Amino acid sequence: MRRFFFIGLLFVCIPAIAQDNSTWVRAFPITDYMIDLNDSIKLVQVELPDDLQFKEKQLGVIRGVYKDKHSDTLAKGYGRCQLIKGNFYYFAIGKNDSKQQPKAGDLLYTMMQKSDLFYGQIPQLAGHFIRLLDVQDAPFYDRYEVFRYWSADLENKLLDSMIADIRYTGTYFLENAPDMNQPVSTGSFKGKKLLELMKDCQKNWLLDFFDYIQARPRLYAGRDWKLAEIFATWLSAGAPTVIHGSD
Repeated sequence: MRRFFFIGLLFVCIPAIAQDNSTWVRAFPITDYMIDLNDSIKLVQVELPDDLQFKEKQLGVIRGVYKDKHSDTLAKGYGRCQLIKGNFYYFAIGKNDSKQQPKAGDLLYTMMQKSDLFYGQIPQLAGHFIRLLDVQDAPFYDRYEVFRYWSADLENKLLDSMIADIRYTGTYFLENAPDMNQPVSTGSFKGKKLLELMKDCQKNWLLDFFDYIQARPRLYAGRDWKLAEIFATWLSAGAPTVIHGSD
């Protein structure tokens, strides 16, 4: 069973927040409520659902969301939860060396206590606040709901639905826009046609794609993405994969 936990350099400047066996990384968007506490510290707000809480003094890192360039995703400082008012949590964020100010929709990354849910591909994607959409722009999952309950059976059923969506999209464009069926120029699918690959999408390809997202989440974190479109982009780029070490 695949397990790929990615933290990268996210908390490299904060040794105290290293992941352990009892926690996992989750990201939450900040609101547009912000106050300058002084020249170097800004108070930011996160709103959580009723069944989810941060602890007082909990540590968090602010990271930008990708818009059109990689510098959008720089870390914008870190700090602790200083105030709790109902469902609203306020973090005093300093140590911002990015020269970019936090803004609404940026992500606060923090460590949350693990539960006994199935920590498969979907919770790991939701942990970066990534939401995938089908061809009709309907979400495949709720980014909070998957952390309330999740099982291997639910994950497998959802993966089947995602594969069906990619196959449908490939078939539709083969019939209606065949000029899009261009050969892949690099990678393991080199020489094969893009839409034909989508039409015949296999589960292990989708899992490889999700591993790739988790290994490089900055491009995807905090946003909605139409699955078939970003899967097609990944195929066109040569379907780069993550090399797993032995367990």
